[in-house]
Amino acid sequence: MPLAPTYDKAVSEALNVANTDAMTLFAGVSLGVQKQDFASRADQYAQVIGKLDALAISANARPIPKNAVTDKVNAVLDKTIPVTVEHSDARLPSVVAIRKIAETMTKMRDTDIKQGLTTYEVIAFKQQASIYFDQAITYENFLQR
Repeated sequence: MPLAPTYDKAVSEALNVANTDAMTLFAGVSLGVQKQDFASRADQYAQVIGKLDALAISANARPIPKNAVTDKVNAVLDKTIPVTVEHSDARLPSVVAIRKIAETMTKMRDTDIKQGLTTYEVIAFKQQASIYFDQAITYENFLQR
């Protein structure tokens, strides 16, 4: 009796590509950058954020198995999930993580536009994104079982 969506190779591969793109962006700004140079990075931000948003939609579009066990689990989740979390997203941990990565990258872009980025800010954004990438990749790899 399955409790999670089936493994989707396309989602897993897209997640790995998004991870590589994001880490490449982090490497490019790791020494800090000035806001005056933002235009040279704008397309890279758009590519990473756009891929993540599209990936969240694709990952969330997979059917979730419905059976007595998942009904009970979902009933408990409905009582415990914070109101700020979309219920359809909360049942797929990778979707939550992917959306959090997109939020992190968007905050980084907005900070870059406003003031540039220091080395320490880049480290903080990278660490946050890395945690969410690890969660999403781990969940998607688990589905491959």
